[in-house]
Amino acid sequence: MAVSSAVDGIVRAVFAYEFDDQDTVDTEAVDAIRMGEIDDWLRAVADSGLLTNDVVRDLEVAWRMDPELLVEALLDGADEVTARRIRSSRVAAALPSEAAFVG
Repeated sequence: MAVSSAVDGIVRAVFAYEFDDQDTVDTEAVDAIRMGEIDDWLRAVADSGLLTNDVVRDLEVAWRMDPELLVEALLDGADEVTARRIRSSRVAAALPSEAAFVG
């Protein structure tokens, strides 16, 4: 499921506050997102009142299928070095496991 650019822009605006008072990205939060813990983020988007319930449900489907969509939205306010570091630091559970291919 693709997220429209308009919805993506709204989500990024809702999360922009994440970097207002911080100099860094919460890597534990990013790791949790990559492990599928997205309920708090969905609640934040829903509580913003900027998106309909249907759009929030569409976001949930998209983020559960590809948590990196949510990570990218959070990285929107990060400096380039931090963004690169976070993008390259995927936890093992977020990557395909070699064990899954052992038969």
